[in-house]
Amino acid sequence: MRYKPDFKGSWWYFVLLATIVPLDQLTKLWVRTNLFLGESRPPEGFFRISYFQNTGASFGMFPEAAGFFTVFSTVSFILMMSAMLFLRPHLEILDTTLGKLGLGLLSAGTLGNLIDRYNLGYVVDFIDFSFWPAFNVADSAIVVGAIILAACILIYSNKIDGARDGGQS
Repeated sequence: MRYKPDFKGSWWYFVLLATIVPLDQLTKLWVRTNLFLGESRPPEGFFRISYFQNTGASFGMFPEAAGFFTVFSTVSFILMMSAMLFLRPHLEILDTTLGKLGLGLLSAGTLGNLIDRYNLGYVVDFIDFSFWPAFNVADSAIVVGAIILAACILIYSNKIDGARDGGQS
């Protein structure tokens, strides 16, 4: 079987990239140009816009591994684009609306944070609920995309199990 890129079936994957990545970058630019590092607006409260620089993984874990996460994110993004363009038509789970949405959100979030890693050496986080580590638009897209893909895997695996059982499950 020869794998050719399928741009026609991937159009809204690219719409998600073209929407979420600029939104993520514009919000981070606003934070960098309007707040000092560590500053919050309002200064106190349940929800704030705060300027943080994250060199590690999500939630500030592994702050000394910026180079690793840059390489890991680059490889991940390339694999996700390849999956959408070349494998999606051959994998039922990715060729569904939810599969495309999940992979598109995951890819857009990865690219948004990757742009920060390459250009700044850190990821800008600014959405600050007082009880949770700060995050950004890209992080939100990654989490929602991962949840959607996990749901797709569960739905798809239940369909496979049901087919194996002759519809008895």
